Amino acid sequence: MTASAVVDQVRLGDHVCCVHDDESDGLRAAGRFVAGGLRLGHRALWFTDALPPAAARAHLDGQGVATEAALAGGQLRILPAAEAYVAGGRFVPEVMLDALAAEIDRARREGHPGLRMVGDMGWALRHGASVTDLRRYEAEANRLFIDGHAAGMCLYDRRFFPAEYLLPTATAHPATVGPRAGHAWTPLLRAHRTRDPHGLRLVGEIDRSNRDAFAAMLDDVTGRATNERATVLDVSELSFADVGAASALARTRRNAPSTVRLVGCHPTLTRLLDLVDVTDPAGGVA
Repeated sequence: MTASAVVDQVRLGDHVCCVHDDESDGLRAAGRFVAGGLRLGHRALWFTDALPPAAARAHLDGQGVATEAALAGGQLRILPAAEAYVAGGRFVPEVMLDALAAEIDRARREGHPGLRMVGDMGWALRHGASVTDLRRYEAEANRLFIDGHAAGMCLYDRRFFPAEYLLPTATAHPATVGPRAGHAWTPLLRAHRTRDPHGLRLVGEIDRSNRDAFAAMLDDVTGRATNERATVLDVSELSFADVGAASALARTRRNAPSTVRLVGCHPTLTRLLDLVDVTDPAGGVA
């Protein structure tokens, strides 16, 4: 995996699971992600684990980043991941999600175009975070990104994370990149919250690799917290959806407190939706 293969394709709104098997690859990807954001005027948070904050700062200095000014001005924060994720002595997903939401709001208040967050997730194994909590955290974090004000990269070293951890947490991300990614890599799925109409615009593909992320985003825009507003899902730029994605749409339409309507369905997707019975008169496919 080259750092540029990942970082240069990540934009505000993306939430990427970066799987690596070499500390230097993880460092290069994280460093380029943070440095690129700072040069664009973004605020940046780097939660380190495999290396101390001082080493991360030295790496950024080596990339030509003026870390002293960035740190002093609050544009950059580098801190051990455990201090953030395990504040209070144990990992509580809701606490971390609230903290990240506050950081995004702060970046906007201070006039930054966006916030970049990178987290080395190795702390989860040492601090006994359950796979259930980790998966839930990663899935629910997607609501922080679909507004387009932040980008996130989560580093998972597959030498240490067993498959029973890595697979569920990866599917909670819209996009995953591994060590053999090349320069043609782009995030598999992008999702953008829409305000008028209320809903979600989906771009790319949905399959087993990002199904939990998709379900979490659907729940965010259609759940009871939306005050029962009708929801429009724009799928005109969705190039592929598997049966699991169609089933998630069916469940959403059955359980949502108000109408969920799809627009821009391509013929193949319409036929797939027919198979899982989502084109009934209760909601439309346009």
